[in-house]
Amino acid sequence: MTLTVKNVTLLVAISAGLSACDALQITGGPLEIGAALSSNLLDRGGFERGFGNWRACSDPQLVSLKSNETRTESSAVLDAGGCLYQMVPAQVNDNMLVNCSASKTTTNWASMTFGYLDEDYQPLKTVEAEIPDTNFTNVNATLRAPQNTAYAEVLIYAQDGAEIDNCELTNLAQGQSSEALINSYFEEGLNGWQACSHGTVTAENNTVSINNSCISQQFTASEGLALELTCNGIKTGNEHAAVALGYLDENFQGIELTEAAFSTEEDESPTVALTAPPSTVYVEALIYTQGQVDLNTCSLQAQQSDPAL
Repeated sequence: MTLTVKNVTLLVAISAGLSACDALQITGGPLEIGAALSSNLLDRGGFERGFGNWRACSDPQLVSLKSNETRTESSAVLDAGGCLYQMVPAQVNDNMLVNCSASKTTTNWASMTFGYLDEDYQPLKTVEAEIPDTNFTNVNATLRAPQNTAYAEVLIYAQDGAEIDNCELTNLAQGQSSEALINSYFEEGLNGWQACSHGTVTAENNTVSINNSCISQQFTASEGLALELTCNGIKTGNEHAAVALGYLDENFQGIELTEAAFSTEEDESPTVALTAPPSTVYVEALIYTQGQVDLNTCSLQAQQSDPAL
């Protein structure tokens, strides 16, 4: 359906948004590709036992390893101007999802850039996602490989410094999990989800309670992408509550949105499906309510009828 003014405002208001400044160009050179750990194509994505196939794209002295008992065995630390990257083989039509947990030292610019390179290590297609906070936040991006792709690369840069952990790169086009959402079962609380600044959002025992607020995840997308979003939850009052799927343009303006309402009945899962229209650059999965909703799971997957995925 066509977005109403109210829905456009709501959808855009909760969008994290990428910086309007020029994207950091992916660069690099030949390196020996190590064995992927499990379904993660990155070598030592959590920086366990060192850097492995990660390389510095700045002065190496600006990149170090930090023991961090409160999170994992170790994490990577970038000083001001530090830059770190890893490259893996890729081919045309690969559809990769990258996710890192990261924090920046100050409010100045820091980002994760993901992209594809040709056999001469020249960038073909990139997307840059801002590291938004001085607290650890999940940063993610998806991108389909264009013609002449030979490598995929994940690159992290920080103007004033950053800390990075738990980076994962999976290829959705090669039999990996088709689930696009991070932490779709809320086993890790709100990890991967962005909550609205108004109202309250709490997570406990694999259930997220949303009261006069919303949660969302956003990814890159393109015209023709057909997705289906479903959530299992129940609202506790008569106020409006819904699950919504929307596509946005390069300026994060809403193009098209569809939604389905939650009910007060148990074991009901409102589901919405939508195909990306022209000018699509981003897709957003959104759950919002004017009252209270208790969520158990959400899932965002390509529709089986979509031949491109």
